[in-house]
Amino acid sequence: MASQALSARHILNESSEFYAKNGYVIAKQVFGAPLLEALKSSLRSVLAKNGHNGSASDDQRTVEELILARESEAHSLVYNASQSVGSSAAAYQLLGKSGIFDVVTEATGFELRNLHLTPMYLIVQLPNDERFDYVWHQDRAYYPWSNDMVTLWFPVNRATTRDTGTIGVIPGSHQSGLRSADTSFRHGFFRQMESTTEQRETDQEFFMELEASDCCVINGDTVHRSVANRASSPRVAGVVRMVNIGNLTAYERERFYCVHKS
Repeated sequence: MASQALSARHILNESSEFYAKNGYVIAKQVFGAPLLEALKSSLRSVLAKNGHNGSASDDQRTVEELILARESEAHSLVYNASQSVGSSAAAYQLLGKSGIFDVVTEATGFELRNLHLTPMYLIVQLPNDERFDYVWHQDRAYYPWSNDMVTLWFPVNRATTRDTGTIGVIPGSHQSGLRSADTSFRHGFFRQMESTTEQRETDQEFFMELEASDCCVINGDTVHRSVANRASSPRVAGVVRMVNIGNLTAYERERFYCVHKS
């Protein structure tokens, strides 16, 4: 653990200055392959158990094949499985055995004792399917009670590129704070809180091209969006939100014990 944290700090030289200016910072090689594999296995286990047409052949399927099989039955099977990892031992292991908390405290200046987490969940981006992609938004718009928050976003099953599904961010967009947003619901339930943006900002979009082992730490006010998955297989990314309670007047338990809801 110590060596991984030191490696991350070395790679993230002057990370606090970069984070303050751009509203994000990338930790390279912070999650080891065995930790990510355990998280994938946790997702795979739930997908195999919860399918209506589950069979012994599921044991031989990859997690990507299982995602597509369950999606063909009902999208809710994939969605519910993606939420399940928040209660898994694999999620706790991934965070605890990596140096990611050192990266977050170094970049943000938050004290570890004041960092509280919401449950980890996964975002499954289906190939050539933009129904559940996010438009330009700020994460803090979904958590308006939080004064200071960061999001961890990281690839789980493979590297991300602008062609195979990732996110795009507007560097520096966090500096103006929380923006006005238009709320709508795709398909009657998928909530979008689209932030106001200007062309000059979106022209500066930076695409997160990360290896599986990298993690992006994103300011809660940084404007970002989904970038469509044009590959032939699903892209799975992990998300964890951290709130600095140092600037809150009270701790409210229910804020931190609910699973993400779109």
